[in-house]
Amino acid sequence: MDIKDVKRGRPALDPDLILSELAKTSSKWLDIKVFAQVESTNDLAISQLSNNPNESVFAITADEQLKGRGRLQREWHSPFGAGIALSVAVPTKVFSCEVSAIPLLVGIAANNCLKNLGAKAKLKWPNDLMIETDSAELKKIGGILVQRQGDHVVIGIGINTDLEVEELPTEAATSLSLLDIRTSRETLIAALLVEFEKVTKLGTEDWLPLYMNDSSTIGTQVSVARKSDSLVTGVAVAVMKSGELLLDTEDGQIEITSGDVLQVRPTLR
Repeated sequence: MDIKDVKRGRPALDPDLILSELAKTSSKWLDIKVFAQVESTNDLAISQLSNNPNESVFAITADEQLKGRGRLQREWHSPFGAGIALSVAVPTKVFSCEVSAIPLLVGIAANNCLKNLGAKAKLKWPNDLMIETDSAELKKIGGILVQRQGDHVVIGIGINTDLEVEELPTEAATSLSLLDIRTSRETLIAALLVEFEKVTKLGTEDWLPLYMNDSSTIGTQVSVARKSDSLVTGVAVAVMKSGELLLDTEDGQIEITSGDVLQVRPTLR
């Protein structure tokens, strides 16, 4: 492909470069399709599974994603050449953990990739990828959306790699380039696939300590807005083996299975 973003001169993804990066590893996840533009990589993967439910592992990525989304149907637009829009379809039987915990394991994998680039990366429960800036402020650099489709899960991940300030969706977001962290998108996509494959082998006793260590949520006072419109406030003390967040509140301990976490203030660990 020789497609370039006219406005910013961003190069298109090179499928051969992704495969050459994967060839340097022992990864068996080599089935990846690259598109110039899609509405949603997750939707495309789900459509492919609907037509062929017996698929093994495959990945879809795109230079531009027009209607990507995160949890609660929040939009995630990835401009041409400015980020990672990647979806991986994996049979659930490949994982050693409980299915409900898969989004957290994906977070561990993505966080490892960011840390390997030198970023001070953290995980905000349940699905946000955060980076600590030079001013010690946590900003969102990406997100994860895992969807069940038959006997598979579709792992969707978005990471801001080259977005400029005026392209960011919110002041609370950032990109690798704004943090002066440089890598090619092909290298990062290959690294994500390798790390995703690694975490499939992690059981509860393996992944829980890793997640707790990387979490920006554990040990802090948080408010959780739930789908019932109720607001629960307490100290996040642990993550359970099924992925729930355990809050220590004035009324006792509560397990939270879904909702947005808004960090109010840090507390001592």
